[in-house]
Amino acid sequence: MGYIPSVRELSYFPFLKKSQDYTRTKYSSLDALLAGEHGDRLVQSAVNRIRDALSQKRNFGEGAPDSPEELVASYALARIIVSCISDLQMIDRLTRYEAERAYYYLRNEGTDEQSWNLNFFRTESGYSRLFLYIAEELGIPISRGWLPLVDYVELVSPIREDRFRLVNRTVTTGQVQVNDDEMYELVRERIRVVLRRDLPHRVPQSLCERLGPRLGELQKAYQEQMLRNFGTIEESAFPPCIQALIQAITSGANLTHPGRFSLVSFLHNIGMERSQIADLFARAPDFDADKTMYQVGHITGSGGTEYSAPSCAAMRTTGLCVRADTLCEKVNHPLSYYKIGKKRSKPAPKESV
Repeated sequence: MGYIPSVRELSYFPFLKKSQDYTRTKYSSLDALLAGEHGDRLVQSAVNRIRDALSQKRNFGEGAPDSPEELVASYALARIIVSCISDLQMIDRLTRYEAERAYYYLRNEGTDEQSWNLNFFRTESGYSRLFLYIAEELGIPISRGWLPLVDYVELVSPIREDRFRLVNRTVTTGQVQVNDDEMYELVRERIRVVLRRDLPHRVPQSLCERLGPRLGELQKAYQEQMLRNFGTIEESAFPPCIQALIQAITSGANLTHPGRFSLVSFLHNIGMERSQIADLFARAPDFDADKTMYQVGHITGSGGTEYSAPSCAAMRTTGLCVRADTLCEKVNHPLSYYKIGKKRSKPAPKESV
């Protein structure tokens, strides 16, 4: 392919080899990158990038540095920082963010006269030359409307949505039919997988110590966000069985299958988001982000069946009923316990004078 992306185009897709090569020509070493006020600004940009990844909001394109090399450098530093922290859920959030960011810019390339990409050019295939360039680097053979069967199966293997299952696709002479929207989604998923598989990096301890204050800042912000995510959910009103399951996870223990099912279904029934529920499992020794999201999604209805939390009788049968208190004796379901407990925790209304 004769086309080579411009420096500005590369800055929006910092994971590309050309993007990394460009940054290396600008900075002779990591020490040079981190030196002085310039280095401080780049580290702060990387921290902001991770904060955006941890946030539920997505404001791509707002407040980004003007310098292309800074955009790429902040991406590289963000990956170093999360590697130092080595929190699997934080790493997963960052890789998903980067994949979503790339997807956003690809989908908004050449959409109007104010497009971010002044070099936009649509090829005869119907896709832009930049999209085709990225797909080629990712090893995806793009042909509008179709993908080779072998490549399709590999691309969709991490995806749990039923619409991508092969039994639900049109397959003809070794080709799988894929519409334009789905093609972009598959590229986004490949970006996420590629970025995730080489993290965490092996970062020298001396470098992690150098970044120490920023690491602590991020960890604190992440913990605070986790608490905020519970919203109006009152953990103090959880029944003893649910509290015991949460305590087991936070202490690094693996839950049994009935334990995982009971905890996920309970938290879903009281209104917790799927991503928030998955976050709770990040400290489990066998945590796997993709597997956890699939299991949480399956229990909470992504497969078409939404499960209710087990009753107290079922919890006793599976050995999950622990430390029963006086309120437990008055209810027959953990959700009933929570409902009563939540009412009890509300302050009594003030009497009018």
